[in-house]
Amino acid sequence: MSRPSLSLAILVPGMLLAACSSGGASRPHGLLSRDTLPSGTVVVRYGPLPQGAVTGVPMDLRLGAEDGDPHYIFGDVRGIESGRDGTIYVLDYQASEVRAFDREGRYLRTVAGKGEGPGEITEANGIVLARDSILWIQDHGKWKMIGVSPAGEEVGRIPMPVLAYGYIWSGTVDDAGRVWKEQHHTDDPYPWPPREGLTEGNSRAYMVSYDPAADVKDSVYLGEEPYRTVISRNKQGGYSYRQIPFDARPITVVDQEGTIWRTGSASYRVARLNGRGDTLLVIESDTPAPPVTDADRSWYVNIVVEQSPADRRVAEDVAALMPETKPAIASLTVDDEGRLWVGRAVAEEADPEYDVFDRDGSYRGTVALGFRPAPYTPIRVRQGRVYAIVRDSLDVPYVARSGQLHNIQ
Repeated sequence: MSRPSLSLAILVPGMLLAACSSGGASRPHGLLSRDTLPSGTVVVRYGPLPQGAVTGVPMDLRLGAEDGDPHYIFGDVRGIESGRDGTIYVLDYQASEVRAFDREGRYLRTVAGKGEGPGEITEANGIVLARDSILWIQDHGKWKMIGVSPAGEEVGRIPMPVLAYGYIWSGTVDDAGRVWKEQHHTDDPYPWPPREGLTEGNSRAYMVSYDPAADVKDSVYLGEEPYRTVISRNKQGGYSYRQIPFDARPITVVDQEGTIWRTGSASYRVARLNGRGDTLLVIESDTPAPPVTDADRSWYVNIVVEQSPADRRVAEDVAALMPETKPAIASLTVDDEGRLWVGRAVAEEADPEYDVFDRDGSYRGTVALGFRPAPYTPIRVRQGRVYAIVRDSLDVPYVARSGQLHNIQ
């Protein structure tokens, strides 16, 4: 079955959005140069990409409810997927269930439920639909990845390639069936008790892959990553570790072909690497990074104080260490057509914006959502629609789906 082509609506009127034609008659918006280095790396440079002139794509489906039918009530959504037939899969961490809904949002079935038997889960925090046929559920309660069919029958169970826990699992499964997850190592000592105040150091980053068919585990070295952490005593008598908000941190995603997209600087720069770690492509843009404002610092302090009033001084110390600008890139995601979605850093009150690129670095347009995903939750882009976790004013989680995006050539 062929994949539907992604549609991009929300673009600056009159812009040339398609890649250059074979005759070279058109040129993508903002393209400055496309050069091939002696190493074979292709470097694509753009000027500033559109800002503030895009129109948000509205939500066309909000899935969930505060009360009523329990199939529509979510406690803590940790994963969303969608099949080519429009079926929506939702992982509720609190209920330990994966539920399936049709394209209109009607409940179909519970694909996986809580338990210890085949196809059952305990503490799952991520799902990936591979080849539209296996829904892989990352269950750190079992330290396993459990594969189920769309009907809910268990078809596979493999060890997690990286034994780590995060709020939402950041790994993926490529079209070859390999599982990918980033891992970090450091040689920095961990003294106990730790020294209070600012701690700086470096860790080594690797992208780990596991091929269950061959039972082979491999890794790609991604480089060193600096970190800054403020350590303080907490009211429980232990220690709190706080990273500095808006520090540039590497972001890494893997596409369906098993190639790696990575960014890590404060500037607008993304690289695509092959499975050996060789840089194939670099995308750069003069799109500016937004400043860190006094309002940003106050927002952080207020969030900390709301949770722990005694930590105001520590929060103010952390806020004072914030950089002058935010990283230009806030997130990366890959859609089901292999296109890269680069989430920009925007003001707290602004709708999120995403620049979309083909695998060869051709700019396809800028998409702005008319709704805001919940903090620290990734979007999914499937069949030309954006799926996201959203929360209302009472902190109730829902699944949001955008309207269909339309091509502009």
